[in-house]
Amino acid sequence: MQIKSLNPAESASDLAAALPPFRTMRREIKPGLPEIGETWLRYFSGTEPREWNAVVGAFVEGRSEAVGLAFCGGQLDENLDLGWLNLEVPAEGRRLGADVALFEAAAKRCAAEGRTRLAVPLYEAFDPTAFAEKFSGRKVSSTLNSALDPSEIDRAEYESWAAPSEKNAEYSLVHWTDRCPDGLAESFCRAMDAMHDQPMGDLDYGWVENNVQRLRIDEEFTRCHGVRRHVLAALDADGRVAGYNSFMTVPDEPATAEIWDTGVIRAHRGHGLGLRIKAAATLWLLETHPAARWVETANNASNQWMINVNRKLGYRVIATWHGYEFPIGG
Repeated sequence: MQIKSLNPAESASDLAAALPPFRTMRREIKPGLPEIGETWLRYFSGTEPREWNAVVGAFVEGRSEAVGLAFCGGQLDENLDLGWLNLEVPAEGRRLGADVALFEAAAKRCAAEGRTRLAVPLYEAFDPTAFAEKFSGRKVSSTLNSALDPSEIDRAEYESWAAPSEKNAEYSLVHWTDRCPDGLAESFCRAMDAMHDQPMGDLDYGWVENNVQRLRIDEEFTRCHGVRRHVLAALDADGRVAGYNSFMTVPDEPATAEIWDTGVIRAHRGHGLGLRIKAAATLWLLETHPAARWVETANNASNQWMINVNRKLGYRVIATWHGYEFPIGG
């Protein structure tokens, strides 16, 4: 087994080597997922602002395609002892031991960056308990992946959820793509900070407060990698963002969309905004992306409020993964 550094974001040959296991892994863990294109792989491989990251692939002799991938990295402005790792190793690669080889390579790289612990999501397909025991990991959380086919929703029902109710009639809805309007940017940052109290299990994790400069950098990074960021927000009576839903689309995957955040500022909770915002965002998605057949979201298993909202909207659980923390560099 040979481990090689890859740069799928910029190298066509590395992209060709990495795309097959990336696609195969997703088909294994997410039954029904439409074929994914190259944009997501390039995006995940890109170096985000305020982070370092690396991609490595596992290869067997005589084959140009990798049998598994590891994406690893860490923040540069918070959680300086913590590295993260995503293993993309299909069943064939796991049989060949690529998951173990890639974990060891990524752990070594993260330790060289000064990290002493490694956060790793492991899907149930990995037999996570055995893998964690091998490397002295401890389980810190569980997360549910859920999906919705928006072409099958009851539009009339969604329209009723998206309409103002007695509890939230004071809020108005607005939306934008790629760039938040200047007049909303500051309050949007405060709304994104509302995500900082989301359940994280037992993982020790520090959040950095959002600001407009960080927002603009993140928006440009997403845009330049071909990913479209769509935000639907609820404004309070003073015109400030009280809650929002953001979802991502890419041009070469017209059938798919991915929800990244749904947040409501604490002072505005209890008014049914979560359901209203997500229903309205789905209707907007169908209007702008009529070919969409797969909308995916992820929720910590203890986030019962959002799980209940998703169930009402018709999302079904398609996969479960467990977050583990591993000691490294000792």
